Amino acid sequence: MTMRNLGLLAVALVTVVGLGGSARAGAAGDARQVAQAALDAADVVPNGRVELLSLDRAPSACAGSAELRAEVPRPVDGSGRFGVKLLGTSAGGTPCQAWIWARVRVTAAVSVATRAIRAGDTFAGATATAEREILPGRLPATAPDHSIAERTVGPGQMIEADMVRAPGLRAGEPVKVVLVAGALSIEQMGRAVPCARNHNCAVLPSGRHVDGALVDGRLLVDLP
Repeated sequence: MTMRNLGLLAVALVTVVGLGGSARAGAAGDARQVAQAALDAADVVPNGRVELLSLDRAPSACAGSAELRAEVPRPVDGSGRFGVKLLGTSAGGTPCQAWIWARVRVTAAVSVATRAIRAGDTFAGATATAEREILPGRLPATAPDHSIAERTVGPGQMIEADMVRAPGLRAGEPVKVVLVAGALSIEQMGRAVPCARNHNCAVLPSGRHVDGALVDGRLLVDLP
């Protein structure tokens, strides 16, 4: 499952209609079916699977609805309790709606550390795939071998999005800086300094701070 914009309303529309327009499943079964579909649509965990554990109460307001659909107003980013809005039409054609609470468990195949990884080290040879329950606010991330640990990761710990950064410079290490202005270029040594995530920055002997692209061990900086 691909990542979805967290600000979007996740809506699953599932119509439950009986054979020939007359027979239909019981209301409890219908509610569980459309709730599951809506929760699946709201899932924002990469490769996540949503298991509907329970519905807190039966949707009596829409019991026997000839048509039922469900909306989940917030993203499902981990296990927990989520409100599900049911909307339907009674046999007499009157609109109905009801709110129910769904308790879910979200799992996914994620990358975990096979040993302790220090901040600044690469993930090369230090991860494996395991099935884990996902808690809200802790989205898993893949950790390519060349990626860098943003902070220390303990053995067995799930790799989360804020633990991984693209390869780059370590603060304090010397780096060759190439200043490019049109067809001209000037090369000088600088020192790597901290900067925004997935950026590469250095300070020059003059004290000027620059941000550029790290190519073959050199920091290429385009000057205006």
